[in-house]
Amino acid sequence: MSVLWFLCSLPVITLGPATLAAYAAIATLREGYSIDRTHVVATVKRHGVSAVLLTGVPLVFLIISILYTRQYFVADSTLTLALGVVTAYAAGYTGLLLIPAFIAIATGDSLETAIRGSVRWTGQNAISAVMMAMGTFLVAVVTGLLTIAFVLVFAGIAFSFHLETVLGPPTDDPTEIEGWSPYADTRREE
Repeated sequence: MSVLWFLCSLPVITLGPATLAAYAAIATLREGYSIDRTHVVATVKRHGVSAVLLTGVPLVFLIISILYTRQYFVADSTLTLALGVVTAYAAGYTGLLLIPAFIAIATGDSLETAIRGSVRWTGQNAISAVMMAMGTFLVAVVTGLLTIAFVLVFAGIAFSFHLETVLGPPTDDPTEIEGWSPYADTRREE
């Protein structure tokens, strides 16, 4: 899944739909121990364009921040530095808001409900949101230093961490059922 996410994210425009698909795949994986491909495809078909547009918001703020910072070094104006810092913060905050929003969309919420819930969750769980951002940054740095690990495991580790942070542990644990086995479907009838 991480390799597919990486390959689909190479054209920056598809970063949003690839991330949404990864969240949907991991969400179905944590619910039923298998990836429900029909759910993943349906989620991307329904919200793919929205994911592209939502992902563009932090990118626009980031580009504006880079331009203001560049202008600060050329003109040495405190105002441009302040605007660069403010837009960098806006880019980080909107990027952080996308995580709970994409998780909500991947688990079946509508777009408006997901965005409202994302703002509410981030406001009510500020420490968890900062922890999630720092944990994601740490995973990105460590896997980036290991080069190939970024491609192989970053998305799986980071997005699973996001799902656990936002949704908490799964409520229905099939391992608690008497006689449950992940290999029950593969047993031969005797």
